[in-house]
Amino acid sequence: MAMTKEKADGAGSLVSRLEADLLGGVFRPGEWLKQTDIETNYEAHRFDVRMALLDLKTRQLLEHVPNRGYRVASLSQQDREELIEARTVLEVAAARRVVERATEEDLVELDALVAEFEANMADADLPLLRSLNAKFHDRLYAICGNRVLMEEIKALRHRGLPGVRGWRATSSIQRSNRDHGEMIAMIRARNADGLVQTIETHLNRWREG
Repeated sequence: MAMTKEKADGAGSLVSRLEADLLGGVFRPGEWLKQTDIETNYEAHRFDVRMALLDLKTRQLLEHVPNRGYRVASLSQQDREELIEARTVLEVAAARRVVERATEEDLVELDALVAEFEANMADADLPLLRSLNAKFHDRLYAICGNRVLMEEIKALRHRGLPGVRGWRATSSIQRSNRDHGEMIAMIRARNADGLVQTIETHLNRWREG
């Protein structure tokens, strides 16, 4: 039994590390992941690698091709359209709950994340900015008070990230953080329709290239 737990813990740790690299843009969309390379680069056991790859496939961060192996998920235009449509439905529902439930403490924490993002934009440290961006969205939707809804939103957001290296220009980074500030303003004004419109605009920024 102890060996089973050790293996499970090892696979869980590897999943977290691989997921962080997938979401952080370390791998390109469509890039093949060789089990032997993962064993070497992550100092992982073969069993843990297999379990981790299966886990990430289940979450649709990886694709499995029979007799070929695993590769980073690569979304087609239609895939992304459908993903954004699903995210919009969930995030709009969550947004209305956020406006109803947000406290001043919640808003102060969101303000702090926007300010921290702003302070780090000049350095263009993309891994840090991606992390702060994720923290903002996680904190925002945590306010809705529905754990299942929050987790589904996060899972869909992650499905759109593997291999994406981040914003394509400084202007895109700035626009993203301005959107976040606008979201906070709408919540503070208890303007649910305004928050919904801002979120819909934010979700479709990817179309601007």
